[in-house]
Amino acid sequence: MSRENFYSRDEAWLKDTDEPLSGEIPAEDASGRASASGTEPDAPEAPAAEEPMAESGSTPMQNYLKHLYRLELLTPEEEHTTTCLLRDLEDKLIALLQKRGVELVELRSEGVEQRGSTGAYDHGLIIARAEELLASDKLPRRDRSSMQSLLRRFQAQRKKLIQCNLRLVIAIAKRFRNPSVPFIDLIQEGNVGLMKAIERFKPQMGYRFSTYAYWWIQQEIQLALRRNEDLVRQPANVQDDLRAIYRAIGDVRADGLPASDENLAKHTGLDLERIQSLLKLPGPTGSLDDPVADDQSSTRLDYAPADELYNTDELVTNQELAQRLREAVARLPARQRTVLNLRYGLLSDRDCSFRVIGEQLGLSQERARQLHSDALRQLKRQWR
Repeated sequence: MSRENFYSRDEAWLKDTDEPLSGEIPAEDASGRASASGTEPDAPEAPAAEEPMAESGSTPMQNYLKHLYRLELLTPEEEHTTTCLLRDLEDKLIALLQKRGVELVELRSEGVEQRGSTGAYDHGLIIARAEELLASDKLPRRDRSSMQSLLRRFQAQRKKLIQCNLRLVIAIAKRFRNPSVPFIDLIQEGNVGLMKAIERFKPQMGYRFSTYAYWWIQQEIQLALRRNEDLVRQPANVQDDLRAIYRAIGDVRADGLPASDENLAKHTGLDLERIQSLLKLPGPTGSLDDPVADDQSSTRLDYAPADELYNTDELVTNQELAQRLREAVARLPARQRTVLNLRYGLLSDRDCSFRVIGEQLGLSQERARQLHSDALRQLKRQWR
């Protein structure tokens, strides 16, 4: 399922907090057509308006969790019935779309093989194509009534399955808390994985949907962390081991033990040498332009120590001084300019003695020293 379809069509689903999850839903307008998984956890504004005035200061995350835990979970039997009904409704909708000339390849999910009979279909694309046909007035009355009924039931069952598994996304996202990615964004990425799992799940295989969805949710969260965790990307196995080590540090300290390399090795099952090598890696990089706090305009660069090696003012001053010196030497007579260049290594990294300068220019050592003195006097006059 493409992210574009996900964000554009599933934004409004979590706003319907008071709507029952079972049974059919009334016909929806185009603005709430493919509501889905709460991709934007701060979306539920309707339930927040119904809360007492004392809770008006709640954060979006708190509002999302309040709404989330009002939803009832499905029993294994209800989950199996819902997934089977959803797959049956999907097949019927696809058959109607094919009858009206829609190609199956156009309904494939992103990243799924484009050939053959296997593969998943993008639910957002199915809903969009069905609504386009309903809005085109090209369907016979019988087909229109059938497609409207199928579409309403398909959206209702899909919404029911998504909302009843949002707690699973929260539970998995807690395991991957990371300062580089806000927790609410991890939940959103997990919701994307949940919707991908719904598109690909096959109830006839005999597995629980939550068991199948676990991998897809975890996969999307891990991909989000790898995209945003650091400017210098590390291999996936290194990131996974580091995450396990940091989690073990918290667990070991919670048990009242020191977070030594030996204790971490016992807790994680990794080799002692592996843990020591991973802990020597540099930490995550950050931008010096990042603000120190959300309510401040100061950046990290403002508080960085002034290192002589990277002192900007001194560097600019030295560059300007070197430029002026080259211009002054260029205005000297040719022999004096050559003596200075050889004496101070202005054209190379080696400086020469007066004896070597005299030999190269066919002069005596004393004459080379006199030319050097004359050149310095002229430079002093130019500098004034």
